[in-house]
Amino acid sequence: MLYKFSRFVLSLLFLFLTFYGCDKPRDLPTPTHFNRVPEVKNLNASVDTTSTGKILVQLRWEYDDNGNLREWEVYRALRDTAGGNYSFLQPPVKVPTYSDSTIPKFVEDSIWVYYKIIPVGLDRFLGKPGIIRLTLYRK
Repeated sequence: MLYKFSRFVLSLLFLFLTFYGCDKPRDLPTPTHFNRVPEVKNLNASVDTTSTGKILVQLRWEYDDNGNLREWEVYRALRDTAGGNYSFLQPPVKVPTYSDSTIPKFVEDSIWVYYKIIPVGLDRFLGKPGIIRLTLYRK
């Protein structure tokens, strides 16, 4: 008798939880930090050589100033087809340009180079990054 009663109670509990135990799915809140810090816009790059023959990559970008911008952090990934193995290039920059002449010599015919520009707000929030991929060719 006790067995049948406990089975009945468990069945009722299961049915109740199945139909009434969960809330409807909720939408995820929009991240506010993407709007707090200016977004990197129109990121572009030009490739040249220095007077000593090194590769020189010059990055430029635009942004809408909303008063909450401290600096930009610049990251670079070499030979990474997924673009996920970034190294921080020091120091952070205060103007929307960056010149990189520290790309090591490579033996391949070409390599991919990824740059990621992350805006940093006065409140230390990170904004939406700008990412660009370049193909560099050996001369």
